[in-house]
Order: sequence, then structure tokens, then C-alpha cells
Amino acid sequence: MKVKQISTKAANLITASPSDTVDACMQKMLTRDIRHLPVIDENNNVVGIISIKDLIKACLEEKEQTLQQLASFAVGEGGHFVV
Repeated sequence: MKVKQISTKAANLITASPSDTVDACMQKMLTRDIRHLPVIDENNNVVGIISIKDLIKACLEEKEQTLQQLASFAVGEGGHFVV
């Protein structure tokens, strides 16, 4: 059996563009129960692939940065009131 016999056909392929947000890609994956998205540029060239793991890492990094900022603010190390 060849891969072309079992792969998703181009007409049904769900893709991402380089300008898509993490949230938009997460939504595509969750609503269609898929774990990977090919990233296609404006010329329909594949420029990469993004996985659910990539998206989760990005979300966690963003949340960790926010938590660090809030923790610093809570102990008086930052925020808008630094002199």
C-alpha cells in the first residue's frame, strides 16, 4: 500500500498560514480532532508543519511569562509603579 492511498486529499486538507495565530490553529485542531497542520504560504508552498505539542508549548511559555510578571508585581518588583 502506498501513502497516497491513505493520505488526506488536498481538497479536504486543513492547513495553517504563517500569519495564523496560535489560538486559530488550536481551534482548527480541536474542532477537527487533528494533531498536525501543514503551514502553507501565499504561493501554496509547504513552509512547515505545526503540531499540537508546538501550540501547547507556545501557550505555556506565554502563560509562564505572564505569571512571572504578576509574581514580580505582587512583590513590588515591576509594573507601572516602578520608580
